[in-house]
This record gives sequence, C-alpha cells and structure tokens, in this order.
Amino acid sequence: MIKAVLSSFSKIDIHTKEVIKKSASSSMVKIIGMVFGLGVSIFLGRTLGPEGLGIINLSNKIVSLFVILGLLGMNQVLVKNIAIGHSKKNWQLIGNSMFTAYWINGGLTLILSLLLIFAAPWIANTIFSDSRLVFPLTIAMIAMVPQVFSRIFSSGLIGYRKIWQSNLVNQTMSVVIVGILLFTFWVFNLVITINRVALFYGMGRLVVTISMWFYWRKLFHHKQKNNFIAGVLLKTALPLFFVSITNIITTSSSPIFLGWLGDAKQVGFFSVAARLALLTSFFLQVTTSALSPKIAALFANGKITELEKMLQKITGGLIIIGIVPVIVFVIAGNPILSVWGGEFSSAYWVLVILSIGQFFNISTGATGITLMMCGKEKMLSKIKILELISNLLLNYFLIYYFQAIGAAIAIAFTMALINTIKLLIVKNKLGIKVIKFNR
Repeated sequence: MIKAVLSSFSKIDIHTKEVIKKSASSSMVKIIGMVFGLGVSIFLGRTLGPEGLGIINLSNKIVSLFVILGLLGMNQVLVKNIAIGHSKKNWQLIGNSMFTAYWINGGLTLILSLLLIFAAPWIANTIFSDSRLVFPLTIAMIAMVPQVFSRIFSSGLIGYRKIWQSNLVNQTMSVVIVGILLFTFWVFNLVITINRVALFYGMGRLVVTISMWFYWRKLFHHKQKNNFIAGVLLKTALPLFFVSITNIITTSSSPIFLGWLGDAKQVGFFSVAARLALLTSFFLQVTTSALSPKIAALFANGKITELEKMLQKITGGLIIIGIVPVIVFVIAGNPILSVWGGEFSSAYWVLVILSIGQFFNISTGATGITLMMCGKEKMLSKIKILELISNLLLNYFLIYYFQAIGAAIAIAFTMALINTIKLLIVKNKLGIKVIKFNR
C-alpha cells in the first residue's frame, strides 16, 4: 500500500503538486482555526447553553447576509483579476482592482451598516420576538465595514497566492482572539454574558481588518496612480453577486428560519451540528482557496488538459477523505455532541443528515469554483437561483413541521441536487471531467 501511495504521488502533475503544497500550509492554519472554533463553541455551549449560543450564531448569520450584499460579488472578481495580474506581472490591474473595491464595497457597506444599526431593535423584537438579540445584532452590524474590508484583503492575498496567510488572518485570527478573551474572563472569574461575547466577536473582526491592511501594504508596493474601474469589475461581479448571495442565503437561511419559526434553542442545536458537519468538507474549503488562482491561470492560458488532470487528482483525494467524518458521526455522534452539554445530544440526527449532505458537496469537487474561474458566472448564477428556491421552500415547510431535523433534510437534499447539476455542466459546457471513472 505504501508503495502504491508513493507511486501515485510521483505521478502527480506539477499543478496538482502546487495545489497540494499550498493546501498543506492552509490546512495547518485552518486546523488551528477549527480547533479554536470548536473550543469556543463548546465553551459557549456550556456557559450560555443552547439558547445563548443560538442567539450569538443567529446574530452572526443575519449580518453575514448583509456583508455579502456589501461585497456585491467583488471578492471572487478580485481573486480572478489579481491571480491573472500576478501571473502576467500586471501590477496596474491589481492596483486598480483593489482601489475600486475599497470605494464601492466600503462605501456601500457603510451605508448599509448605519441603516441596519437603527433597524436592529425592530428586527430582534418584531421578526424574531427576542429582545436578547438586540445588542449582539447591533455590535455585529457595527463590525460589518471591517468585515467587508477584511474580505477584500483576503481576496487580494488569495489572488497573490498567499493562501495560508489569507486563511490565518481572515479566518483563524478572529476566532483565536475570541478564544483568548473568553479564556481571560474565565481565568479571572469574570461573568461571561451574551452581550460580552458579542463584543468579543466585534473586537476580533476589527483586529483582523487592521492586521490584513498592514500585511497587504507590506506585500503590494505598486506606486502608480490607481484608476477607478467600476464598470469593468461590476460587469463580472454582478452575476457573481447572485452566486454569493444565494450561497450565503443557502447556508444562513436554516438558522434564520429556525429563529423565526422555532426558537433560539433550536438554532443552538442546529449550529453545533452544522459546525461539526462542515468538518466533512474541510479539505474542500482548503483546496478551493489554492485552486482558484490555478484554475483561472490555466484556463486563461488554454491549458485545459492540464486543468482537467489537476481537478481529477484533487477530487479523487477529496472523495476518499470525505467519507471518514460521515462514518465517525454515524458511530459516535451522540458522545461527540454531549461534549457541548447533555442537551445537545438531541441534535444527533441533524448531525448525521448534514454530514451526508456535506459528503455530496466534497465528492463532486470544486465544480462551482471551476465554473466561476472559467468565465461561466452567468450559468453559475442560474444554478444558484435554483438552489436558492429549493433551499427556501424546503426550509420553510420542513422546519415548520420538523424544526432542526427539517432544516438538515432541506440542506442535504439541496446539496445533492445542485452539486450533481454543476458536475454535469462542467463536463458538458467546459469539456472537463472533474471525476475520472476508471474502467
């Protein structure tokens, strides 16, 4: 077996090796973030209970919708443009793209943030009927502008092929800061409340943005005057905006519907199960960051055969990796959930169903990012509209009758359907077989 593995590795093409190399560094960073994230979630589950954890996660999910609205799909355009600019040493393209994003996305998000801060009490009391949500929601809305700028810098770093650095600052650092603050309060026996946890998350996002700004300034030294190229970027960004907004609605609608049709406790159960289930697609998330610039560059240079070979190698590995968490959750889901507290074992079937859905997600490979990086943004947006409609309808009816289990069924079914469609379109429209079937 060892000889077979070594033989297979020796046959990997240079592009796949680069993705694996980039992914290895990113994996270590993401694992650190994942460990801290799980630790923070467990601590909050035991300290605040399912309802408190549900309120924190609900406020974050609500604001994540508006963060995507502020980005207007520009983050993926930045990855693509900066990857192309970096490969061709077109520093002016990089400078123009980032400069334009600062003004468009920063300005729009500032306006949204101010409006939503005033609307926070109405959203909390009228839509979700929970006054405890007002303060966490207000803090999360104040932090919207830093979040959007951190996403812009993160996209720049990914396009610049600084993958693990992007993951470190944009994802891991925030949860590490929250973890440190929680640990400090615990050591000094200070009271940990929902409102204080909301402040911790806001502080973490601010520190992340400042750190990413300094790093980007150190990395990119282009001193020529930057031009405002809104028309060029928005032409590509708007179709991607629909992709992004449907993505975030798909991932956020379940806890939001649960907060609306159920209660904070159901949100807490679902949030823990969803966090664990996402471990199934962990390596897909890591490789997607590394794949994005490679796909864009290879497709732009007409190297379709090399692109297909790279995607097949990556996807084959992801399928093997993806089945392991599903088996673990089926066998040991209850004791794993009980780590958060005895009440959380009620989320066993939610966890199992969500992990199966995530397996469909990882086993079809990076089909979505392939369509995006290969100029099929409009087609991808149409697929995402179908995904959005399916997700919202199933969520409403299934959550109404089955609560958190209904939410899990809605997500798993939608994932299986949409990823199968994307797999077929990549094959038929781009001529790329993401999965290689050996005879």
